[in-house]
Amino acid sequence: MKKHAKFVPDSRWVRYDKNAQLWVPNRKRIYLYWYKFLQLALVDGLTPARWGAYKGWGTPADILSQPFDAWWGEHWVDLFGYPEGGQPKFSLSTSRPKTDAIRYAYLVHIHKGRGDNWEIAQYIQKSETSKRGIPVPSFAYATEGVVYGAEDKLTVQSRVGRYKQMAQQIIDNVRDGTFP
Repeated sequence: MKKHAKFVPDSRWVRYDKNAQLWVPNRKRIYLYWYKFLQLALVDGLTPARWGAYKGWGTPADILSQPFDAWWGEHWVDLFGYPEGGQPKFSLSTSRPKTDAIRYAYLVHIHKGRGDNWEIAQYIQKSETSKRGIPVPSFAYATEGVVYGAEDKLTVQSRVGRYKQMAQQIIDNVRDGTFP
């Protein structure tokens, strides 16, 4: 019986596709958030994305209508894949993206209509805990049913405010063709 190798998420081989024999500079999840923020930039309508910076990604209608996995399957090789020693057509603006922070900024942005910063934090904390079984560390003080002090509440509200700013900055960057 063949023993399977242990999955090591930090291994550089996680970013290698044996079939295509290409590397991807980052984990797929970070590109998911680039795609989602691009969708937000396109839906916004106030300042449309500089579409020339996204040559090869498809049309705006494709981005708005296609699920990420279908889009990824069609485009990752041309846009992000590269052979050993090469460079991808599209790179992130940083070598160490903070995926969780980008995710929380996205969640705060899409739930900004749920009320004030405290209500947004409580909603995200409850949602994430029920979906993933893991509470959001940044919103630990926003757990429903637990009484916290005014200082704890202010801390959470401040974090939500920073995630709102971060989300807007990412949307602006995506409009200009960079991420995050």
